[in-house]
Amino acid sequence: MMKKLGIGLLILFLAFGCAKNNATHSFKDGNAQYQLKNYQGAIQHFSRAIELKNNYKEAFYFRALCYVQKQVLDSALMDFNEAINLDPNYKEAYFSRAFYVKDKLGDYKGSIDDYNHYISLNEGNNAYALNNRGFAKYKQNDTQGALTDIETSLQQDPQNAYAYKNLALVWISVDSLNDACQNLHLALDHGYAQKYDDEVDQLIEEYCKN
Repeated sequence: MMKKLGIGLLILFLAFGCAKNNATHSFKDGNAQYQLKNYQGAIQHFSRAIELKNNYKEAFYFRALCYVQKQVLDSALMDFNEAINLDPNYKEAYFSRAFYVKDKLGDYKGSIDDYNHYISLNEGNNAYALNNRGFAKYKQNDTQGALTDIETSLQQDPQNAYAYKNLALVWISVDSLNDACQNLHLALDHGYAQKYDDEVDQLIEEYCKN
């Protein structure tokens, strides 16, 4: 009886190890397809990895990124949520959920909460998170909070053209056009038009021609 029990446990252990290895293999295949921008193919591999290992936080996270690329934001949100449920300290998931989903859906209060979590967990440079949180505060009409965050972001990364543009938007919202125009020109000086679009040129045309 004990011998049969031992064999049964061994088979169960081997099956678990095999499923784990197959989950890792499916995850790697998903990553390869993600790099090739075959997002639907990547989703299939990540889904298979999750079937084999239902607590595979990285598979949920990267499947969410695929859904973002396909503009299926409700599915992306569910997968980011699950990744965070599995690991409440998964800082990248907080940042991505805020940037790719909550900001896009206009849930700025929610995105501020996520950026707060990310910043509290991230020991490195927080320039991008601070800039994004500042923009979310601007959208929430928290002018002082927006200015503080974006200015702190620029202290950490003075080359961020997008942050200069965001700072200009905050100044425009309170009719401080001299400050706004100064930052719009700084955005151009740091390559905004080459990196992004013509929004800064349009803002200069509208607010800085007097």
